[in-house]
Amino acid sequence: MSGRFALPFLLAHGEQLAGFVPIAPVGTREYSAVQYQQVQTPTLILYGDRDTGLGQQALQSLRHLPKHRVVVLSGAGHACYVDKPEDFHRALLGFLGQLQ
Repeated sequence: MSGRFALPFLLAHGEQLAGFVPIAPVGTREYSAVQYQQVQTPTLILYGDRDTGLGQQALQSLRHLPKHRVVVLSGAGHACYVDKPEDFHRALLGFLGQLQ
C-alpha cells in the first residue's frame, strides 16, 4: 500500500528527492499522465514478471515519468525483493550509484 503515501509526496515534493523506487505500488491510476510528466525525479520502476496485477498496472501509469528506468525481475512476484533479493539489490544499488 506504499503508493498511497509515496505517490502524493512524489507529485507534490519530488524536487526534494534524489530518486524514487516504486515497487508495484497501488494507486497509480489516480493520477494523470500530465501529472506524472511534471515529475523530474529519477525513478527506478521495479516489479516481478509474476506480478500479474499491480506490476503491469503500475507500469502503465509510471511510464509517463520522464526520467524512469524499468527493471522486471524474472521469476518474481509482487514482493520481488523477497523472491529475487540478489537481482533486486543489484538493480537498486546500480540505480542508487547513478544518482547525484
